[in-house]
Amino acid sequence: MWKDFRGLPGPQQLLLGGVCALLALLIVLGGVWQYAYAGARGPSEGSAVVDIEENMTGAEIAALLEEKGIIPSARVFRMALFLNNEGSALKSGHYRLPCGLTAEEAIRELRRGADAAFETVTIPEGSTAAQMQAILQKAGLPGGDGFLAEASSYAPLPYMKGPEPAAVAGEGFLFADTYDIPEDYSARQICDLMYRRTDEILDADIRRRAEAKGLSLHDLMTIASLVEREARFPEDQEPIASVIFARLRASMPLQIDAAVQYALGETKPELTTRDLEVDSPYNTYRRTGLPPGPIGAPGRSAILAVLAAEPGEDLYYVAKADGHHVFLRTYEEHLKAIEEIYGNS
Repeated sequence: MWKDFRGLPGPQQLLLGGVCALLALLIVLGGVWQYAYAGARGPSEGSAVVDIEENMTGAEIAALLEEKGIIPSARVFRMALFLNNEGSALKSGHYRLPCGLTAEEAIRELRRGADAAFETVTIPEGSTAAQMQAILQKAGLPGGDGFLAEASSYAPLPYMKGPEPAAVAGEGFLFADTYDIPEDYSARQICDLMYRRTDEILDADIRRRAEAKGLSLHDLMTIASLVEREARFPEDQEPIASVIFARLRASMPLQIDAAVQYALGETKPELTTRDLEVDSPYNTYRRTGLPPGPIGAPGRSAILAVLAAEPGEDLYYVAKADGHHVFLRTYEEHLKAIEEIYGNS
């Protein structure tokens, strides 16, 4: 029942009036907070996968969502949970959520629960698009069936096109990584997932360093793919990149076996003289300069090795039995190393 406070003594009227005013102010501030903060968005680029475990607290969930870039502020998310009393309503599960959600949107997604089935797929560094398709098909993903055809023509990133057409437009730009891929993803959606990862890896620092080196991103990824396929050990990546730069500077054919194998469409333990005559723009024995594009997916270490490398005096390298390489300046040293490692056979 409504009570008339006018009959109360003056101090009590003032106290109750102050309480009512404070409550009104809190309601107004709550509304302002709801729209100004709980509705705030962060950068909305791509998506992220998160695992919400059953025993996670609201604070732990908030910190995870902020770390993944899904929400802009863990503190605002926690406050939204508190004000709406929804901490216990969040459901555990495996989620792929868009980056840049508001706190309210993220809470709504986690209340609804995860409903998509995923397959976890690992793409090894150096993989070609054809090899990726085989991995996706083995994982039972329907989108894997048309993956190579999609990757052959679909090139949404501006730096994917070089001076001449590549055999597969997406080759080298489908980043090798471990992905949680929804089972209902199409071939194009899987490509987009991998292209976005490449665009993230090629961050502002890498782009700045490539520009300072006079390298386009296309050339950077092409050279990095050659390094990735040639080097079995990380410590050999930068020296191999240095030999590539030295040969490009001297206008010498690169003579990279991995590029010839790409042209042949198969990885052979040893190339024959006939293999080295294959008519292909990827045959770096018959042409100078870079091939039309990457020959596989380079990892981040290969990309960084290219950026760190400078052309030196070494123009040759030979693989030893253990997979490491020796690096040499002259053709005579090169022949001698081959004889010492492999004999006269």
